[in-house]
Amino acid sequence: MPTDPSLEIQILSDFEDIVFSIGYPKLEILYTSRSIQTLTGYDSQYFLENKTSWQKFIYKEDRNLIKHALIAIQNNQKFRLRLRIITKNQNIKYIECRGRLIHNQSNGSYRIDGIVTDISDLLPLYHLFQDESVDIKHLLIENNMIFNGSQDSMFLIEVKDDDQYVIRRINLAYERSTGIKLSMIQGKTPIELLGEELGGTVINNFKKAIQSKKTISYEESFTMPAGTKIWITELTPIEVEGKYKYIVGASKDITEQKLAENALKEYNERYALILEASSDGWFDWDLVNNTVIYSRRWWLEFGNDEKPENVPIDYWQSLIHPDDVGWVSEFLETILASQRETFEFTFQMKKRKGNFAHVLSKCYIQRDASGNKIRLLGSNTDLTETKKIEYTLRYAKELAEAANIAKGNFLANMSHEIRTPLNGIIGFTELLLNSPLQEEQKEYLKNIFFSGKSLLELVNQILDFSKIDSGKLEFESINTNLIDLVQSTLDLFQVSAASKGIALHIQIDPNLPKYVSLDPLRIRQILSNLIGNAIKFTHEGSVKVSLQQMERNGDYVTISFEVSDTGIGIDMNVGSRLFDSFSQADTSITRKYGGSGLGLTITNELLLKMNSKLTIQSELGKGSQFSFPLTLEVKSSGENASSIFDDKPTQNLETNLVQIPEIQSDILIVEDNDLNRKLLTKLLQKKYPNLKLRYAIDGIEALAQFQFKVPDLIIMDLQMPIMDGYTATIEIRRLETNSNKKTPIVALTAGAFYAVKDSAMESGMDDFLTKPISASHLYATVEKWLRLGRV
Repeated sequence: MPTDPSLEIQILSDFEDIVFSIGYPKLEILYTSRSIQTLTGYDSQYFLENKTSWQKFIYKEDRNLIKHALIAIQNNQKFRLRLRIITKNQNIKYIECRGRLIHNQSNGSYRIDGIVTDISDLLPLYHLFQDESVDIKHLLIENNMIFNGSQDSMFLIEVKDDDQYVIRRINLAYERSTGIKLSMIQGKTPIELLGEELGGTVINNFKKAIQSKKTISYEESFTMPAGTKIWITELTPIEVEGKYKYIVGASKDITEQKLAENALKEYNERYALILEASSDGWFDWDLVNNTVIYSRRWWLEFGNDEKPENVPIDYWQSLIHPDDVGWVSEFLETILASQRETFEFTFQMKKRKGNFAHVLSKCYIQRDASGNKIRLLGSNTDLTETKKIEYTLRYAKELAEAANIAKGNFLANMSHEIRTPLNGIIGFTELLLNSPLQEEQKEYLKNIFFSGKSLLELVNQILDFSKIDSGKLEFESINTNLIDLVQSTLDLFQVSAASKGIALHIQIDPNLPKYVSLDPLRIRQILSNLIGNAIKFTHEGSVKVSLQQMERNGDYVTISFEVSDTGIGIDMNVGSRLFDSFSQADTSITRKYGGSGLGLTITNELLLKMNSKLTIQSELGKGSQFSFPLTLEVKSSGENASSIFDDKPTQNLETNLVQIPEIQSDILIVEDNDLNRKLLTKLLQKKYPNLKLRYAIDGIEALAQFQFKVPDLIIMDLQMPIMDGYTATIEIRRLETNSNKKTPIVALTAGAFYAVKDSAMESGMDDFLTKPISASHLYATVEKWLRLGRV
């Protein structure tokens, strides 16, 4: 596994000695450590750019020593010499240079690797021997240069005739590394210094050196005054007059090196474990030789019975699924031709067991100094389980969507089925209330009427909740008179508030703009829910609606809407349940006041879709305050609520209808439900006694009636057997293609979704009535399309 280059550079940079590498035989600098700047005054980059300039730094009289070093290399493949150099500041320094010849088998080239040591601190010794003869002086200087100039810790042991080993000398490097001075140990034996056990081990090493009659080396560790360190020690026996009288020792402190090696080993082990744990193994592709080394885990999953080393790239290519071979080859060719360093891709690859797996490969491209691609390293991750989960989630999503569609269809159908009988209950009740009855009978009928209305409100809330839940709720943006919208909404509750003796107040900030862009239907729905709840839970006092401008920024204004009451209040410890579907803060409230528990849920969901949120402040017995902010676009004009909602004045249930006998038009009622046909007939004949009514129970009969005689108005149910109202309308409009007269067609449906109304209009209908039928809306619609001029 490759080592961390930055760690190697850090280790070499910490050496005081200069580490170098030069090409052979051209003697051009290939590498030098950064410590060369301390020695020469020039940084390593200078020597890399001026590859042969190092020879110019050698003192002129010493340059011939290079030839001797080259001869030594040719004979022994290593050399050692001492010479002088001239630094950038023209100072002379003494150095010791050691090196050996290295053969690179991969490309057949040679280089010389070595170390340079600065031994200039020994120059003052020269002056100590000025009076000595030249030979002795040079000999002594050289001796001290070798002994004290070395960066290794050196020591001299005298071997006595009585098999005693006495310490005679240690060098300066030994003193610095160990904290031991020569005066402390000179003349002593290892036993005296270290004790029997440890001293005996040292003496055994001395004996091994003498027995081997050559230099031996070993690793050892001692606790010294300067701390515990690890050493590589070399012992060389010295023979004098046929007998080994001395042992020269040299110990190199490798403590930091060992720590670095251990750290690197731990790092590599940790990195390997991370790779093993986070992927299905890694690979190292030699782009020069086109061979790959695979990790153990990779080979267990995708390999064969051979060794995972120097495997031809053809093996990996043979594992790619046939469907992916073409595009993977093209993809890699494109990537390798680009300048990208990292990339990833997913494809199918054959495993050892024979099955194919979806694999994610994350790759890194390594380049040499010239920018040539030399390696591609990467890791594989098996995505098979992920793909299974994706498939499961996608399948679950499809099931959920299908269930949601089924739920929507079910609710739409249930709406139709519930509204149809409600149409009869509310419609006939309204007819009975307008007939001669005893007071007790009228009271009973009013209870039936209001119960039907409550059930209708519940159905509407469930449908709204369904649309929000399925994400099918859409908002409109209509330029609206904001003040009129709020006031008209409040007016809808005047009767119910007055019946409880509750005062309704409205407070409008005079700085508010008159016209804004919003969805008036949803704003009315939100305010109606809040005002209706406030009146329901208030027994005495008042309900107030307030609008306050919070911020105005150009064409946009932020308004705070607030509905407050003096009612029963809410326990805020359980108030969080208010927004839960079909839930109220207290279950006893449902028993006492009724309600589905959907009103505030729908209100808050609507506000969330408008980038707002409902805020509640309340105290039990003292009332509640519901508020929300809305940011709206200011407009210069807009519609009033009466034109948007076609508001009609509130009528009493008991109304003496004024008959209009002048209307004698021909109306075709297309309705498959017998009860609904009877209700429409009674409602229409009660006010328009001279109407001519015809009937059809499906679209086929409607077309036949239309072709027999064109009516003045058609009231068309949408959901019918054989042919529905949409298709019948399309066919009628087709028959009218060559006619200048267009018969008004009013849709009649129990469906409450806006999509139903849109579909009706798209099919060619002119207006829309929903079940349960409101008598006032029915009459207004009929008179809208059957004006007196058409009788």
